[in-house]
Amino acid sequence: MRIVSLVPGHTETLFALGLGEQVVGVTAHCDYPPQATGKEQVGLFNRPDVDRIISLRPDLVLAGGAIHRGCVEELRRAGITVFDFAPRRVAELLEGMEEIVRITRAGEAGRSAVATFGARVAGLREKVARRSRIRVLFVMGEKTLVTPGPASCQYDALRVAGAELFAPAHEPAILLSRDGVRRFNPEVILACGRVSGEPPKKRCPGCDRPERPCVRDVADMLNHPLLTGVDAVEKKCVHAVPCHWLCRPGPRLFDGMERVAQLLQKVLVR
Repeated sequence: MRIVSLVPGHTETLFALGLGEQVVGVTAHCDYPPQATGKEQVGLFNRPDVDRIISLRPDLVLAGGAIHRGCVEELRRAGITVFDFAPRRVAELLEGMEEIVRITRAGEAGRSAVATFGARVAGLREKVARRSRIRVLFVMGEKTLVTPGPASCQYDALRVAGAELFAPAHEPAILLSRDGVRRFNPEVILACGRVSGEPPKKRCPGCDRPERPCVRDVADMLNHPLLTGVDAVEKKCVHAVPCHWLCRPGPRLFDGMERVAQLLQKVLVR
C-alpha cells in the first residue's frame, strides 16, 4: 500500500505501527522519526500540494481535520481514499490508530503496538486516580497566551496525567487574561519551549514568527506579565516542555503524558 501522511503525528503513528516502508509522501513538518525526512515532501502541513499528492499515486492519504478540508475534498473527487481524523481525546487517538491498522491491514505488529499504547494509558489513569490533582496551566502562544480547552487532545492528555485544568469554556483553545490566571492560581505552569541547556529548535518550514514559543525558556515565563504573582511563579514551579510532549497527537504523546505525570508526582511529594 502507498500512503501519504499530511500530519506529523499521523506520520509518527505509521512508523510506530510498522508501516514506514509504505509511506511514500509526507509534509515538510513531518520530522520524526528521522526516516520520515527521507520521504517525498508534498508541501507544508497547513498547505499541502494536492497535485503533488496525486502524482505519488497513493492508495491512502491520512489528513488532519478542518485544516485539510479543501484538500480532502479534492483528493476524494480524484478517487483517492482519505482517512481524515483529528483526535480531541486520548481515547480517540487510540481509536484512530486501530482504524489505521484495519485500513492498512497492519496485522499483529500494528495491533500489538496499539494495545501497548492503550495499556500505558490505562496504567496512567489507574495511578492518577489514587492521588490528588494539581492545578496546572499549560501555556501556548507568544505575547498573547492561550491554553488548551476541553475540546482539545492536549487538555485530555493533561487530565489523564493528573492535572486540574483551567477551563472556562468548551473550546479547543482559550485566551488567557491576567485576572483569569490569578483566579485559577496554578501550582504548576508548563509552557511550550526550550529545556535549559538545549540548543534552540530549528525554525519549522514556513514559520515567520518573530518570537517563537518553541525557543523560549523558563525565565521568559517567570517574567511574563500575565503570569506574575501566582503560586507556580512564586515557587518557581515553571517548566518548559518540548512541543512533541503534548502538541502532536501520536505515539510520543504517551511519553509526554507519562513525563508530566512524573513531574506532578514530584510536586506532590515536596
